[in-house]
Amino acid sequence: PYIANYTITCPGDMPDGYTVLPTASATLVYSIDEHHMVSGLRGVNTKATVVGTHANHFQVLLLIEFHPAGLYPLLRIPQSELLDFSFAFDGIDKKLDKQVCHALEASGSIEDLTGALNQIFLKRLVYVEIDSDIALAMQHLIGAHGAITVQTLSQVVYRSEKQLGRLFKQHIGTGIKTFARIVRINHAMRLLEGTNGSTALTATAAGYFDQAHFIHDFQALCGITPQTY
Repeated sequence: PYIANYTITCPGDMPDGYTVLPTASATLVYSIDEHHMVSGLRGVNTKATVVGTHANHFQVLLLIEFHPAGLYPLLRIPQSELLDFSFAFDGIDKKLDKQVCHALEASGSIEDLTGALNQIFLKRLVYVEIDSDIALAMQHLIGAHGAITVQTLSQVVYRSEKQLGRLFKQHIGTGIKTFARIVRINHAMRLLEGTNGSTALTATAAGYFDQAHFIHDFQALCGITPQTY
């Protein structure tokens, strides 16, 4: 429930315009060339972000992508402070940064590296866990593909709307409605692929009021129209 995946890649000829679309996940990135290893933490992304130009300066990238609310128990930093920004990770948690750097330098294989990373993060989780109310709220939001009201959600977890809103910003980084929009748009992206790009069919299947509302919401979050996507 904390780490979604490790991605180890050689950027190669990645287009300069390569773009990461909105996601409710924070990502820790280690960028490596012959002379440098640079670590950065990207908070939850509520807007499309171009990453290709940065990636092409390096030979290897390690990306550690966290599940929504998965990073907070490890760092105990309010995730709203990281929203839509990137930070040098050694300035946030020097000890953890050194441990990951050492794992990268010392590992002789992908299996060695992922095993070492698992041990590093597991040691952090001895006395912490994801807040149970946040976990339940996310379960309902994701299960409903983002189409659920704040009022309904607060009733499910027996928290006031204000209390739940504060928990979301602390543990996830966004407000409830923004999180729901990101979940809904990501669901719509998957639906687009199954409807051969039909915005009308996708809008209906994703529960939007109409096609125009869907196109507007998609463009606001992703920076492009569904047709362009």
